[in-house]
Amino acid sequence: MANVLIVDDEASTIFTLKKILEKGNHSVTAVFDANSAIERVKQFKYDVLVTDFSMPDMNGIELTEKVLSLEPDMIVILVTAYDSIKNVVEAMRKGAYDYMTKPINAEELLLSIARGLEKVNLMNENLLLRQELEKKKESIEYDTSSEQVKALVQEARKIAETDSSVLITGANGTGKEVLAKFIHKNSKRHDKQFVVLNCAAIPSLLLESELFGHVKGAFTGAVKDHKGYFEIANNGTIFLDEIGELDPLLQIKLLRVIQEKEFSRVGDTKILKTDVRIIAATNRDLNQAIKEGKFREDLYYRLNVFEFRLPSLVERPEDILYYFEKFVKQFAEMHQKGDLKIDNDVKIALQKYSWPGNIRELKNVAERVTVLADRGVITTDLLPNSILNTAENNITDINDYNECKNKVIRQFEIDFITKHLKIHNGNVAATAKAINFHPVSLRQKIAKLGINPHKFKINN
Repeated sequence: MANVLIVDDEASTIFTLKKILEKGNHSVTAVFDANSAIERVKQFKYDVLVTDFSMPDMNGIELTEKVLSLEPDMIVILVTAYDSIKNVVEAMRKGAYDYMTKPINAEELLLSIARGLEKVNLMNENLLLRQELEKKKESIEYDTSSEQVKALVQEARKIAETDSSVLITGANGTGKEVLAKFIHKNSKRHDKQFVVLNCAAIPSLLLESELFGHVKGAFTGAVKDHKGYFEIANNGTIFLDEIGELDPLLQIKLLRVIQEKEFSRVGDTKILKTDVRIIAATNRDLNQAIKEGKFREDLYYRLNVFEFRLPSLVERPEDILYYFEKFVKQFAEMHQKGDLKIDNDVKIALQKYSWPGNIRELKNVAERVTVLADRGVITTDLLPNSILNTAENNITDINDYNECKNKVIRQFEIDFITKHLKIHNGNVAATAKAINFHPVSLRQKIAKLGINPHKFKINN
């Protein structure tokens, strides 16, 4: 349905047009002169203008020019009793979408409006897509403070310009997909599709269909033809995560795609062509998988034209605080927390932890402490027990006796007071009485240790 403005100095024409348009489920407003039409356009957003060509105060071409200066996206259809090629050319030159002669054919008018709306919608969609692509072009950096990773990223930037296959290895959570996106965004395919598929997350039969598509009747439940990712991502990039889990039969089919750039849908013999760059990733040792007969050696070498091994966080400790501070800032903005200060003991604890989940785990911890922080400071009591326990276990690594003793005492105070605050539902006075501590002194101690008693209240 569209909002349509009719302009004609003849009441009979307005009546006819109004009847046609309302029957087509459009909302119609009618005026008898061009100046009234201009005033209406200034007051309301119309999708379509249907205007007579010959009017006393202003002709249809002049009205078209004035209206489109106010609403460039408006669809203008001129109506006249005279079929003049000169008028048609001039109207189109001024921006009119279509031109009709009287008597008006109802189907022709409704079809013209439908096509005009479709064209405008398509133009708007293309504009949004271009804007989105421009945003993506702006953000094509890979953040790191590690010199080791910076060197890797520089190499990745160079090979991004080629069409060579890439294999990215590394433990879970090290940022393999982020690096794959970085390569895609820095390639000549950056404005095309970037498709992500986890080979371990989908059963083999379904994965084959997702990759190559299927035709109607290929298997139970295949009720219509289905395009696979190698069709959808044509001229773009496909990222195959957990490639080490790929079924042996699919390994053969993938090898054919890489070598011949062709494939067939499941249940079909028709050969389809594709031009897709493949970036694969795995946390497995593919050389060991080859020895065990679980991964094809020829596929490994086809994928491994360039290999990038992303080091774990433990191997690049300088990135721990770098990423943590970055994530805290992001989550603080998201949750409107303002600028959060990170306590020095928190930084020490983070650096002592082994981070088995790597960057993904670090990001989760950053979100947790940011959400829990309500005094403008991130303190150790907000950290998960796994990190705190590691920090406690490593406390004797400190060589200075007094520093070590002070840290042990501080941790004891945090654990002891936290335990009793939980028992007494965050009530400081009740906790002070239970542990034989003066309430004022306890409040001072809690503030010094950065403990938030309110978070232990059941109702909060």
